Formats: sequence, structure tokens, C-alpha cells
Amino acid sequence: MTTWGVKGLVAFLIAGLCAGCMAKVPTYEEGLGPKELPKEWPTANGRPLRPVPMPSGEFLLALPKETTAQVLCQATPEERWKRLMGGDVAREVENGESCHAVGLDSWVRITLNRTGVADSIGLGTRKEVSIAGHPATVVVGSSPSLVEVKLADARVLRLETSWTRVPPRQDQSEGLLLGLTESVLDGAFAPGPKLPAADKRDVIERKAVEPGAGIVDAPLPEISWKLCTQLERAMGLPAGAAEPYSDGKCTTSSVRVENTAVRSELRGDPVAGRPASESSGELSVLLTDNGSGQGLKFSWSGGTKAVLRELAEKVVRPLLGS
Repeated sequence: MTTWGVKGLVAFLIAGLCAGCMAKVPTYEEGLGPKELPKEWPTANGRPLRPVPMPSGEFLLALPKETTAQVLCQATPEERWKRLMGGDVAREVENGESCHAVGLDSWVRITLNRTGVADSIGLGTRKEVSIAGHPATVVVGSSPSLVEVKLADARVLRLETSWTRVPPRQDQSEGLLLGLTESVLDGAFAPGPKLPAADKRDVIERKAVEPGAGIVDAPLPEISWKLCTQLERAMGLPAGAAEPYSDGKCTTSSVRVENTAVRSELRGDPVAGRPASESSGELSVLLTDNGSGQGLKFSWSGGTKAVLRELAEKVVRPLLGS
């Protein structure tokens, strides 16, 4: 082959390779995906945000699960979310128990947990810090990066973040985690009332509490107090005859009423105008129409269904403001 023939062949091959380079389609994983929020929102496992009262003191630790997730998403003002995540943010309650947020370049998940994972082997670089006066562990350089804050009642506030478009620098992940954690603690865990002490049976102090705004989105001890107040009145019992528990439950010698998450459709006759269903000595009542599934379950020993239904009416109506 002549010299010019070799040169021509080499030039042709180089041109072909460059054409292949130009034709390569950037992939989302390489950080070149679209810089925009998801078009479908909320996600399949998500629910939109709704108005909820912000708790004070330690009562963040004693809210119904879906309410907790709503609070974790909304304790940080929207503008601060945007500043920390560098632009628009979409937030939702994921699986009824966590706050999930997606920005233009990263995502965040916030949960309240019984156990921590920051001490697990194989994660990124660890650092012990203090956030809003609480001991915390930051782990960066892994996917996801995370921060865990130890709160009262052995609960752990966990924030996780990772990238959706471009890998963040280590200091970017840390700044986002610390900023959001401080904002959540300022908004939902500021100094205030402590959780009531419970005995070995999980019974808390007795306290007469008027129905007020009812029990939807209320801390579980407050739910217990309101249930006991109404149960004693409905049954004609003396004050202190019913026992409140830390988990949103109240009992007498024959009746138990407890806060519960109602997940299935209730097809029985309504109670106090609310969907209800009876089965095997229990009566469930759905209290909300906002998708949170908050409800009450009445259980009894002795007595008829009619007696229980009448009792449930007397308890539920004041809690609904009717």
C-alpha cells in the first residue's frame, strides 16, 4: 500500500471514531440528565403535603406516623428548602411515614427511627457534631450521605441525601444535611413540654383534657387524655377511672379505645357521620378524609353491639366538634 494509502486509511479510521464520539448519548447516571423536577408528582408511593400543626417540645416523637412525616417535610420553610437544595423542590409524604424531597440536582429523605445506622461498617467518612444542642453523626462520601441526631426517648432523626443529576462534592452534601437538620429541629423540636413518663405497663399520668380541636394530628399522649376524658363522661365514670397510655390508647374495666391507622375501606353503618365497620367485637371509625387514615378502634368485653355503637357516638362526636 502506498504512503498516501496508509495515511488515508488512518484518517478514515480516526474520522469514524470521532463520529462515534459525537454520536454518544449522555446518560442520566453520568450527571447529564435533565435539570428539572419529576413530571409525575407525588410518586406512586407518595401523598401530597397538607396543613398540619407544628408540635412543640418532645411531642414530635409522639405523633401518628403520617403526621410526623408531614411535619418533617414542613418544619423547614419552602424558601429555605430552595436555598439549601439550589432551586425548586418537590416534597411528598412517602409510604405514609417519611418525608421525601427531590430538587434539581439531589434528593432528600427524612425519617424518625427507633434505631440508627450511622455506626454501620462500610459507610463513608464519619464526623461527630452537635446540631441545635443535640449529638449527631454525619456520614459523607457514601451514597447516600446521611446525618443522624439522637433525640429524647431513644429516637433518631435521620436525613439522607444523594444526587440525581450531578455528584455533589463532599462539603455540599454535608452543608445540605446540616442545614436541613438544624431547620427541622428549630421548627418541630424547639424547647417545650416533655413527654409524660410512663410506668412498666406504659400507663401515663391521668389528665383531664377538653376535646378542643379534636384528636386528628395530635400527639399520642394528648389523644389518650382526650379519649379518657370522653370515655369517662360517656360511661358515667368518676374522673380517673380510665387509664391513658403513651401510645394513644385509653382503657376501662370493660372498654378499650385506641388510635389506629385505618387502611382499608370501612363499609358498615357510620358512627357520628364517619365511616365505620364492625368485626369480632371491635368497631373501627375513620376520622379523616385527608388520606392519613387516622381513626379509632373500640374494643369491649360484654355488652351488645348497639351499646358499643351508642358509646362510640358519645365519644367520637365531641372529638369531631359535633
